[in-house]
Amino acid sequence: MKNPSIPMSPDKLPHQRIVPVASIPARPNPFDAVIGWNEKPDGVVLANGPSNPEYLGQVEWAWSRMNNRVDAYYISRGRSHWMLWLYSYDDNWGKWDWLPIGYVPLKDVCFDQATFHLLIDYWRWDKEKGDLDHYHWINEEGYLDASQWRTIALQVWNAAPEGDGKDD
Repeated sequence: MKNPSIPMSPDKLPHQRIVPVASIPARPNPFDAVIGWNEKPDGVVLANGPSNPEYLGQVEWAWSRMNNRVDAYYISRGRSHWMLWLYSYDDNWGKWDWLPIGYVPLKDVCFDQATFHLLIDYWRWDKEKGDLDHYHWINEEGYLDASQWRTIALQVWNAAPEGDGKDD
């Protein structure tokens, strides 16, 4: 498993702004995802996180020097479900913590479909429930490159980050 690292200088970040729009795999119908904090299929007990997850990448929100959020995302395949995981950094304790944040049955859903649409659904859920805004930058690429992160964000926030001069 790849452990995320938090870049400590701008030259360690992937290219951010001028990236092409990536294509997103079609959303399966039905796509019976369950999204939210600590969401996992019945009977699944993974107290120490997933076994053999795929690292998707890491994004960061930096509202101020004392108020930020660093989230790394992973996806894993279980016996019957794809599961999306949040691996977030707790700067109070100086450690990373696992949290299952969504799942969808494997039936008729491929890896790419699960990856993109679980992440889109989770960010939409967090936008509604937690008032989450567009991330400030991509800290690290994993399975998803910068253009894919940017395209997913456009699906959720449907526009460029604040300050683009458009009316709401």
